[in-house]
Amino acid sequence: MIIRGFVAALLLPALAGWGDEPPWPMKGPMPDRPVPVREQSYAPVGAGTKNYEPVEPMPWGDANRRVTPKQPDAKSKPMDHDAH
Repeated sequence: MIIRGFVAALLLPALAGWGDEPPWPMKGPMPDRPVPVREQSYAPVGAGTKNYEPVEPMPWGDANRRVTPKQPDAKSKPMDHDAH
């Protein structure tokens, strides 16, 4: 019984490949014939990215003006602060 299993294990892979070879290629064009393809265009890897290089700091006065609250115009209605 063991010998039959051993023989079957050796012969089955050998017999499975027995027979006629399928015609080359199975499907598709022959490998030595050129196939028409679309021309590829070049696109840089960094296209569309933002630049995060360090920049010189702004003068402190300009930076302060950008973040301070806007003052009301002097020409507009004056506020009465006489309650103090």
